[in-house]
Amino acid sequence: MGLCIIGSEKSESNLKLLEYAKRKFDSVFLVPINGIRLTLGKEFMIHYRTTNLMKFDAVLTRIPKEFYTFAYQLLSLFPPDTYMPIKPISFLVTEERFFMMSVLRKRNIPTIDINLARSSKAIQFILENANYPLLLRVPGNDIGVVVETQKEAKSIVETIESLKSPVIVEEIIKDLVSLYVVGNEVVVAVRKKSEEKDLVFGKGKIKKEGNIDAEVKYIATDTANAIDTQIARIDITTIPQPRVVNIELNPALIDVSKVCKVDIAKRIIDTIYTGYLKNKEKPLLVKFFEDAKSVVKEVLKNSKILI
Repeated sequence: MGLCIIGSEKSESNLKLLEYAKRKFDSVFLVPINGIRLTLGKEFMIHYRTTNLMKFDAVLTRIPKEFYTFAYQLLSLFPPDTYMPIKPISFLVTEERFFMMSVLRKRNIPTIDINLARSSKAIQFILENANYPLLLRVPGNDIGVVVETQKEAKSIVETIESLKSPVIVEEIIKDLVSLYVVGNEVVVAVRKKSEEKDLVFGKGKIKKEGNIDAEVKYIATDTANAIDTQIARIDITTIPQPRVVNIELNPALIDVSKVCKVDIAKRIIDTIYTGYLKNKEKPLLVKFFEDAKSVVKEVLKNSKILI
């Protein structure tokens, strides 16, 4: 009964997860994703040094967004009965933020309004009719540029265009609540305060938010279900109504646990262990039909994404 934790570093959060996992599983392995090699030969092979990672019964992936494409490929090669609280499709959907928002909208989940274009000409109509100030971003880069006027926005868009990059235009968020989903429930919530205008990705302080509306909690769990993950931080703005702003599959756990006085790392490992046992106890025939349903579900998801 083994758990493989795939991470990018020995962060405090990952080491805490490792500590709790050792109390539940017979063997636990924390593997750096940069050390993993994939092989498509006579059989699929996933190795870290001389260790065959496909022997592990459960896999938890803890990596930043720059590795999401690799994570999708990696997790897709594991045997179908390997227990994963974060599915391969979760990483594919959340790799790029605009794409993620479009998928959520197709799942009838409310999100902030967001625009994407590849040229200053294409985005001119948006800039002419926007409510300023607003935020400009480059896909794949979390750092946003706040613009106060249409003239300023046009100048920055032209600069971005000269670098042959698309541009994202979005509203400035006034408030942000981060809900930590583990399993199928919200275990803690924090409200972020910041002096920076980019509240979503800017630095700030957090405080426990104990008065979360049932609708906001539902949106958080529904969002996690929509991208097939049991572990996520769902960022939601409540002004003027609840809408998803961002999803983080690899949230830091230590500071939030201290602020909320809830050991999130322990909750995660307990959830993985329980889920693994349920998955293991299912009869082979049930697993077969669930695997078939999972394949159909993913195909349908991808087909809806492309419609």
